[in-house]
Amino acid sequence: MMEPVSLPRLEGIARFAHEHHWNLMLDDRLSGRISEWRGDGVIATIRRRSTRLGAIRQLRRAGIPVVDLTIECKRLKLPRVISDHTAIGRLGGAHFKERGFDNVAWFSCGWSEVHLRRYNGFSAMFKRKVPKFGLRNLRRRLAECEKPIGIFAYNDTDAAQVIYVARELGLDVPHDVAVLGIGDDPFLCENQSTPISSVRQDLVRNAYEGARLLQRLMDGGPAPAAPVLIEPTGLTARKSTDTLSHPDSLVRAALVYIENNLDRSFGAPEIAKATGIPRHRLDYLFAKKIGRSVGAEIYARRIAKAQRLLGDPSLAVKTVAKECGFCNIAYLSNVFRRETGLSPRAWRAAARKNGKPA
Repeated sequence: MMEPVSLPRLEGIARFAHEHHWNLMLDDRLSGRISEWRGDGVIATIRRRSTRLGAIRQLRRAGIPVVDLTIECKRLKLPRVISDHTAIGRLGGAHFKERGFDNVAWFSCGWSEVHLRRYNGFSAMFKRKVPKFGLRNLRRRLAECEKPIGIFAYNDTDAAQVIYVARELGLDVPHDVAVLGIGDDPFLCENQSTPISSVRQDLVRNAYEGARLLQRLMDGGPAPAAPVLIEPTGLTARKSTDTLSHPDSLVRAALVYIENNLDRSFGAPEIAKATGIPRHRLDYLFAKKIGRSVGAEIYARRIAKAQRLLGDPSLAVKTVAKECGFCNIAYLSNVFRRETGLSPRAWRAAARKNGKPA
């Protein structure tokens, strides 16, 4: 191994190594000792400004297979197992769209092939190139941009930076600025003034599959023609995106009521009464501004919440049904199957297998 490797990746490598009786060596200072090294293969995380590129080339000339777990150094042609960064970007975009955000931006402190793939996946969900905020202009852009805005950050560290600057400007997170990170690092995400919602990468599987590929190469097997992609496993929603966005304040008030009451039975009359919007006006606004009836929107929000909760394998389907306002599992299953084509259990199984629903 070369370059520092994250703990989840070390776990994935260790798991495969234990199953296949490998002898492991952790070394980020292999440069200059290649001729003395007697290993059979290398798993690396090669960064864009790596000082180890010469060592990697020496290893390859010596016939020692190398598998890269990143794609930051794209010009170096290596077998790779990487996170599906485009899928990560799409998942972030879907999260904001589900909450009604069309006014969104990307924030990162740097730029690399990984940034590009995540950004492109995010932009694709909005069918346009979304604005990019950088560290130098973050304060100005946050102060000047239209609110509310959803900001997707390259990782949890960058997301924490956005929250810090927003707070300094007196902006409310998440109602003025909703923030989403990548990595789902509990230390960073849960120890902020506003806990950070974050996309979950499967770095354990990333490294495990990297080790599997290295074993194949060491056995004389062929290298894949393209990087092996590992899907994200989902998204952990926390307070930093616990909001809804809509340019019409009356519609937004109704949507907030719906989102906050999904665990109980209610309909358009209750929404109209709670928000002070006449029933006929409420029906008109939903048809014109959202494009579906109040009842259809309630069902859509219930199903979206059920999908989020089903991503947690520790929750029983019965609990999911109750939290989403369905009186029993059968009712949830009927509506869920009608809307998604799958039963709740089948959807959960597909999500666990593929990192997303089928």
